[in-house]
Amino acid sequence: MNCIDVRTSKKTGMAALALTLLAVLIFSAGAALPLQAQTESPGNQPLTAITQKWTAGWDNFSEPLNYTTSKISWSVNTTTRKLSVTYLLKGANRSKLYQVGVHIFCTTFPATFGQFPTAGNPGGVCTDITKQGVTKGVTAVEFGVVTTDIHGNGSFTVSVGPITAGTYDLEFTARDGAGCNLTGGGSDCNVDFQSPGPTFGDATAITIP
Repeated sequence: MNCIDVRTSKKTGMAALALTLLAVLIFSAGAALPLQAQTESPGNQPLTAITQKWTAGWDNFSEPLNYTTSKISWSVNTTTRKLSVTYLLKGANRSKLYQVGVHIFCTTFPATFGQFPTAGNPGGVCTDITKQGVTKGVTAVEFGVVTTDIHGNGSFTVSVGPITAGTYDLEFTARDGAGCNLTGGGSDCNVDFQSPGPTFGDATAITIP
């Protein structure tokens, strides 16, 4: 009986030793993970993209658009202080240029927003305009152009920044043509689509840390 007890004790001791070694190996293998996670921390990655729908613009209310499938997607990278925006139009007028950008609601504003110049704020003072019965101080920033295909579909993606830290109340816009506020461009500055809308001044608040 004593012999059996001794053997059982030896087996138990060996099993405990094996479990201890296994635990040490697992701990050692996992020890490097926090360093890797630190180099890939959420602060180095853009936030999850936020999607919002278009509504009719404050100048043109009859421009065709599939409001169900058309959208704006945007995100902020908190490390680079850059705003990424994708403008998607579906079912708009075919083979047409829609200049896209933002209208920022303000009283004063700098001469630039990221790498783009601002318009409508001479001397840094934002211009009051009245649309849909609402008066707001505003500056406009033009980012680029959506060119639609034969089906009226098109998109444009831009990265804006670095942007000065702060909170910006703005609307995403698509104009009725291209060249507004740009050297050598056209003069059609009417807004066909706004987001969020549906009324001028209904803003999205974007915070740059």
